[in-house]
Amino acid sequence: MANGLSLSTTSNLSTGQKIVVANANMALEPAAPDVDLVLSDPMPAGHKQRDVLTYARFADASALTEGVDLSQTQQIVTASLSLTPTEHGIIAAPSKRLIMRQGDNNIEAAVGRMLGGSVGRRRGKDIVALYDSLNKSVSGASTTLDITVFRGSVAYLLTDNDSGYGPAPMPLDAVLHIEQISDIILDVSDPGTAAGVREGFSADMMQRWWRGRDRLYSAGIFHSGIIERDGSSDAKGAIKNSEAHVYVPAVGTDEVTREVDNSLRVIEFGVFAVWAEGERADPWGVEVYSDATATV
Repeated sequence: MANGLSLSTTSNLSTGQKIVVANANMALEPAAPDVDLVLSDPMPAGHKQRDVLTYARFADASALTEGVDLSQTQQIVTASLSLTPTEHGIIAAPSKRLIMRQGDNNIEAAVGRMLGGSVGRRRGKDIVALYDSLNKSVSGASTTLDITVFRGSVAYLLTDNDSGYGPAPMPLDAVLHIEQISDIILDVSDPGTAAGVREGFSADMMQRWWRGRDRLYSAGIFHSGIIERDGSSDAKGAIKNSEAHVYVPAVGTDEVTREVDNSLRVIEFGVFAVWAEGERADPWGVEVYSDATATV
């Protein structure tokens, strides 16, 4: 027989006590602007495939000689990208007892927000995966992104590198891992560089980033929180025009479901969407593959 005070933590008394779970905090979704920074070309309902065409330029006009027939005609040529949207989805099935007993009594709304965040993250990651397919790649593994490479990438995009597409139209966007952006900020604000005199532009970048509207050499700078580091702490972002890639959602296919299984005593929630994505104009984008090692 045990002797001494009877406390809430002694013996097995704690297993007989009521437990309440405090209102839960939502895990934050990372910044994911990637889908908003590409061309969106919705596919109408009832269609299977979306063909995205780009007309190539004609040859230069010829100098004519009076009385001599201009006999050579130009043929219309297009680059074709065919995309077939596929279905994506996620489900969660909290039990009825959990819903009744959970301290956060709005658990259904919380589940809905988490499901929606998951589908949005999947969309963003599908777009991010396209950056690696761009033929032009700058910096390189274990190499720090610097202002010279950034400036040169913008110059490359504005050069007429391909007669089928021509120079990239403005504006340009730089979609990068936050540590890649951090390296650029360091390069701009370093007092040892011409840009880093810590006056004007440099001082403003140092004091006010991150505001979400900074620009560098005409390109808007966007932090994509879903760009991941690889095993060597490198990351792959891009500097591009939005039409370098295309996102094709299937119109009218987004679906949110709520299904009650009374015998199992659960409620199944689901979010489903249909889309495809692809590279439309390779010369209008540059992959930025550089070191993204944590600064601290």
